[in-house]
Amino acid sequence: MRARNQGVRDEQIEAAWAGLVSRATRVALARQDLSYAELASRLSALGLTESARSVEGKVQRGRFRFSFFLQAVYASGATYPLSWAPVMSSTASWPERATSLLHAELGAQPWLDWPKVARRLEEIGIWIDADDLETQVGEGTFSTTLFFQCATVCRFDGVQLYLDSSYVNAIARDGASAS
Repeated sequence: MRARNQGVRDEQIEAAWAGLVSRATRVALARQDLSYAELASRLSALGLTESARSVEGKVQRGRFRFSFFLQAVYASGATYPLSWAPVMSSTASWPERATSLLHAELGAQPWLDWPKVARRLEEIGIWIDADDLETQVGEGTFSTTLFFQCATVCRFDGVQLYLDSSYVNAIARDGASAS
């Protein structure tokens, strides 16, 4: 019975983080007064095939790669942290940009390595093996949820452009109490 309850609790925590990602993306779009159809059109101009419906579905679910979040922020013309400027103006692929950005954020804290980041994530109820974390980041396949979770436990600057810290902290506290 306990395993089932823990599974339900893990799903609730994951859903809360997905809601946070959805909110962050909607905030970026709302600040530009941009509809999903307009974002889809701008993403198409970047060479990404997305319909208004698929964009809306991704944003509402809050479950997508961080590279898509970067694409949405870039295409919408939304403000992003100044420290992201070199990555956002890069000509690298979007997964490479996602990787570069997370490496840059972690590079500002050179005492952190993958095992330490994984342990910090565990403190808020996020269980990911350090090797899996390193692989996902290296390949640029990590989720926006994982980025915001890392931003929370590693205190990345600039995330407050998209999210209220009290909301993020509340989700992190819920995860910590469940672990």
